[in-house]
Amino acid sequence: MTTTTVIAKDTSSAMDDIMSKLGDDAVILSTKHKDGKVHMTATTENVSTTPRRLKPSQQFSKIFESRMLNDQFLNQDKPLELEEAFNDTGASTAQLSALRSEIQEIKNMLSGVVVTEPQNLNDNIASTSALKLRQSGFSPKVVKRLEKSFIGKDFESGRVSFLRSLAKTLVPNDIENLKDKQIFYIIGPSGSGKTTLAAKLAALLADTTKSNSIIMSEINNGNGQISDSLRGYARLLNLKTSIVAKNKAPEHEFDSQKTIVDVSANLSESIESIASSKKIFGHKNVCVIMAVPGGSSNKLIGSLHKDAEKLEPIIALSKLDECEIGPEEFSKLSELDSKIGIITGTNNIVGSLAVSSENIITQYLKENC
Repeated sequence: MTTTTVIAKDTSSAMDDIMSKLGDDAVILSTKHKDGKVHMTATTENVSTTPRRLKPSQQFSKIFESRMLNDQFLNQDKPLELEEAFNDTGASTAQLSALRSEIQEIKNMLSGVVVTEPQNLNDNIASTSALKLRQSGFSPKVVKRLEKSFIGKDFESGRVSFLRSLAKTLVPNDIENLKDKQIFYIIGPSGSGKTTLAAKLAALLADTTKSNSIIMSEINNGNGQISDSLRGYARLLNLKTSIVAKNKAPEHEFDSQKTIVDVSANLSESIESIASSKKIFGHKNVCVIMAVPGGSSNKLIGSLHKDAEKLEPIIALSKLDECEIGPEEFSKLSELDSKIGIITGTNNIVGSLAVSSENIITQYLKENC
């Protein structure tokens, strides 16, 4: 019989010392912590008073039952310490290492798990569709809200139905009356293509309405002059231009004229002009269009919505030939109850602007989401 006691800085080191001295047949008799050190006593004698060596599977089971269940779940403030659990079982260093590897593997597996809604778990097709839609980038909130559109359908049919339902939530209810509006204010962040959008809208109205006059206007930026870009588009389309004061409605001949105002100044400085136009010409005759360029982040979309929410703008998705709008952004727009009225790219002025509809939005979603 051989019995020995070692002193080490931690349990793992003590076990290594025991194994090097007594071999694999060593059985731990006691482990004590004293003065910041581990005092471990072990023996090679197989007597009745010595703890019976367990099989590896039993050792691991005991660790999970005695330490993970009791300590982790009943006392959640105390973390699982494998080395302490290791002391109680007589497991070898190699076995402890194997256990740690298995736990890490489980963590890696769980990191890729997506939990779907419990009610969907009773319907295999629905849960698969919901999961795939979320994996493609659509938000859980939007998928949940529109789940009736795809439940009970195979994925591809359900996907198309979901996209059409999403398109319905994004199209303005009165979009067919867009061309009947009298005054259009084009707002949006710098670089979003507001001036180009104003020119495209002017070209569309010139081709599709009976207005005698279409005026391209700009909010006074302080020097009382039209910008070179707006003046250039007006010349190209053979249209008149005008300057609009920040706190006044534009000069406008009702029913015989369409006025498009490029809000190039700070939006807050133009709110009075928009409010004045609505008061004079009626809310239903004034349309605020906010340019949201392709590639806009959810954060930008949220910020733009917050700044212009009281104006109830319709969205013009611009520069879509440069950068797409994807599932995450469409989800954000839907969650904010924003309405998409116009879809356009960057190139060409004539014939490059599409007034949105359920079919147009659905087709874009099918191709890009």
